[in-house]
Amino acid sequence: MQFLTDIVINILPVNFWRTRAIPATNSTKCTPRQLLIDVSEISKSDAGTGIQRVVRNLYQQLLADPPEGYQIRPIAATRKRFYCYLPTDFLHQSDPTHLPFHPVKVNAGDVFFGLDLSAHILPSHLEKLLHWKQQGVRMSFVIYDLLPVLQPNWFNSKSTKNFHRWLRSVAILADNVIAISRAVQTDFTIWMQHNYNLNIEDLPSATIPLGADFNIARGNEPQSPLPTSLIEQKFVLMIGTIEPRKGHECLLDAFEILWENGEEIHFVIAGKQGWKVDAFMLRLQTHPEVDKRLHWVNNPVDDVLYVLYQRCKGVIVGSKGEGYGLPLIEASYFNKPVLARDLPVFREIADDNVSYFSSTGPQDLNHVLPLWLEKLDIETPVAKVTNPPELLTWRASCNELTKILTTVVV
Repeated sequence: MQFLTDIVINILPVNFWRTRAIPATNSTKCTPRQLLIDVSEISKSDAGTGIQRVVRNLYQQLLADPPEGYQIRPIAATRKRFYCYLPTDFLHQSDPTHLPFHPVKVNAGDVFFGLDLSAHILPSHLEKLLHWKQQGVRMSFVIYDLLPVLQPNWFNSKSTKNFHRWLRSVAILADNVIAISRAVQTDFTIWMQHNYNLNIEDLPSATIPLGADFNIARGNEPQSPLPTSLIEQKFVLMIGTIEPRKGHECLLDAFEILWENGEEIHFVIAGKQGWKVDAFMLRLQTHPEVDKRLHWVNNPVDDVLYVLYQRCKGVIVGSKGEGYGLPLIEASYFNKPVLARDLPVFREIADDNVSYFSSTGPQDLNHVLPLWLEKLDIETPVAKVTNPPELLTWRASCNELTKILTTVVV
C-alpha cells in the first residue's frame, strides 16, 4: 500500500499536494499548543555528529525555555511506525529502544518541527503528515545542507536517494524552513525553484546562528582525560566525522611532509568513522606516526571535545563542503586560531581569527600550513571560557529559533 502511495505522490506535482494540505476551515485551535519536535534519529542513538550536536542542544534549550503557550513534546517515528510521543527526558534514558510509545494526537495550531534529519523516515509517512496538515498542524523544518544532492559523489547512493525523497516531502509539507546559514538558505531556495517551481513567497525561509558552548559546568575541567599519548603534547585539532568531503586525507599528506622536515607538532583527528573511507582508515590506523605525532580520538563526547579545544594550539577545518562549520565557531569560543579551507560559508560565519588555504588543490595547503604553525603561540596557557560571547551560545540560537517557530502559526 505504501509503495502505491509513493508512486502517486511522486507522479503528481508538489503544488498539487500543497493545495491538498490546506487546513479545514472548521479546525478548532486548542491551548496550550503542542510543539512536536521530531527527534527520530537522536532518540535511537546519539552519534555525536554535527547535526546531532545541534539537535541535542536546541532541544534542551527549547525544553528549558519553551515558547509561551506551547508544550514541548518530543516525537519519533521509524519507517514502519508513525510518530509517537517520547518522554521529555529521552536523552537521558539508558536504553532508548525500550521507551514507551503513545501515538501522537494533534489539534489545529500545533507545530510539527523537523529538528532531526530523518531523511529515510519522513517520506514513509507523507500521507499521514498531509492529513495532519489538513487538521491545522503547521510544519517547519531545519535545513542543514543540500550536499547529498549537490555533491552526491561524497555520499552513498542510498543516502542520496533518501535525501531526494526527503527534500520533496519538505517541499510538500513545509510552511517554512530554517536554514543554518545564508549559504544553505540560498542553495535551498534555488533547489525549490528549479525542481518544484516554489519561490520564496510559496515557501518562506529564515536563518539562525548556531551556538558554541558546551553543556557542562563552566570553569571546571571535565573529568574525561586526554589519551595518554597526548598529555603534555603540543597539538592541532581537526574535528568531524571521517568522510570523503572532510579533507582528512590531504591534511595528513601535508603533515607527513612537515614531519619529514622535522616538525614536532602533533595532529589530532577527533571524530567517528563514516562512509567511503575504508582505505583512509587503514592508512590512519597503521600509520608509522600513530600514537606518536598522529592521534585518532574516536567518537568523542562533549567532555572530551571541551578538553581538546582547551588544550590544542589551533584548529584545522579542511572540509570541502559544509552547511555551517561548528568547529570554526567552537574554536572562536575558546579563542583558538583556525586554519580553514576557503569556502563561502566559512567566510560567512567566521571571525577574524581564521586563516584560509585554497580549496582547489594541495599546493596552497602545503605552503600555508607551515606558516600558520609558525604563528601559533606555543606558550599560550590553556584557554578558560568564563564569559562566553552571547551570540555564540545555544540560548541565543534558541531565542532566534523560537521567534521563527511562533510565526509559523496562523
